[in-house]
Amino acid sequence: MKILLQHMRTQLYLRSLGNWTPNPHDAHDFQHSQRAIDFAREHSLGGVQIAVRFIDDVNDEVFPIPAAVAQASAMAHV
Repeated sequence: MKILLQHMRTQLYLRSLGNWTPNPHDAHDFQHSQRAIDFAREHSLGGVQIAVRFIDDVNDEVFPIPAAVAQASAMAHV
């Protein structure tokens, strides 16, 4: 299982800051959802969601990052 950040509009996966890939196998694996949320917040990444990818690709899931996290990120930069 991999925990990835996925751009909601483009469906690309985060490889590194500012670098996105269409291939989930090339994306950065955060290994835990909280690490992905923290990274998105710390780097003010908007429009992203958590993608949970399994080896079989059958049970893959996506979860929006909670709005409170996005709001906290925006307030931190005011």
